[in-house]
Amino acid sequence: MRSLAGAQFEDGGLMSRNPQEQMLLVDRLGLVRAAYSAAKQTQPESLESAAAAALAALHGVTMGDNALGSWQGGNPGDPSILAALVEGCGLRARPLRQARGWGYQRLSALGTIIVVDAAPPPSQKMAMVGCASTLALEISDGAQRLVVNCGGPGPVPTDLPEELLQGLRTTAAHSTLVLADTNSTNILNDGSLGKGVEDVAIDRSDDNDASRLEASHDGYVRAFGLTHKRSLMLGNDGKELRGADQLISKGRRKIREAAPYTVRFHLAPGVETTITADGMGAILRSKGAPPWNFRCRGGNLATEESLWVDGRGRPQRTTQLVIVGEVSALGGEIGWTFRRAS
Repeated sequence: MRSLAGAQFEDGGLMSRNPQEQMLLVDRLGLVRAAYSAAKQTQPESLESAAAAALAALHGVTMGDNALGSWQGGNPGDPSILAALVEGCGLRARPLRQARGWGYQRLSALGTIIVVDAAPPPSQKMAMVGCASTLALEISDGAQRLVVNCGGPGPVPTDLPEELLQGLRTTAAHSTLVLADTNSTNILNDGSLGKGVEDVAIDRSDDNDASRLEASHDGYVRAFGLTHKRSLMLGNDGKELRGADQLISKGRRKIREAAPYTVRFHLAPGVETTITADGMGAILRSKGAPPWNFRCRGGNLATEESLWVDGRGRPQRTTQLVIVGEVSALGGEIGWTFRRAS
């Protein structure tokens, strides 16, 4: 219990914020639980609670294909192994939807699942590999992933080049806004994390009509005098996600003229894009889900190449939607919508 207290948040998530390590934690706590049962002894209530909370946190970052989200340098893993592990741990828990420590916010409605990184990166002490991914999101419709983060090899040995491994940790490798091609948290030359996001403010509400989430981080305040705020609203029919990225003036430092921004949505392999005639939208088609329509305002839409690291740690070619524009010291707003076509 002393070890858990130093490595696990009260909400059940590990302080490394790594879903693949969280999966190992659930497995180990399941083995401890089995040992108590084999010895015909009663497990301490505190250990039982920690194990149940760990499982809820793990479910909170599981997508519609029953595999993990791509966070903190990890990848989806093998859904059959995850299913066997959950079955074998002997516990049941509902997905953790609001986690301040673990840091992942989960919105879901009728098959649509959205997971948002709403916390600073893990501390260097708690994580071998931390990523500048604050306010990034992933989206799945049923078993079909739509929007992903690039991910990484996770704990398995890899032959991916070091330059690529460092690139996968950047803000640009995640589905969020990037200001002036700068990481929201600095990644230093030795691989450690420097200054950046220190505080994430969250406001969430859920009612009969929709789930709403507003989250903002201070990672760009020191260099640009701007706060990044992301607002999301998922209707309770799961058919529409409305989003907005705002850059809000804060602090003494101001950019002199303008700074470029990019809002990236990395798409899962197999999701094909067709840009609409007006250049402000796209149709997303895949074999595993109905078509989705994407619309944006406040910037120019394009597509670029991307990659996604699969459950075996191998890079797969894919594409990304990219909204580009410029923002002044006064700030600005970029709006966007994902809508299921049927």
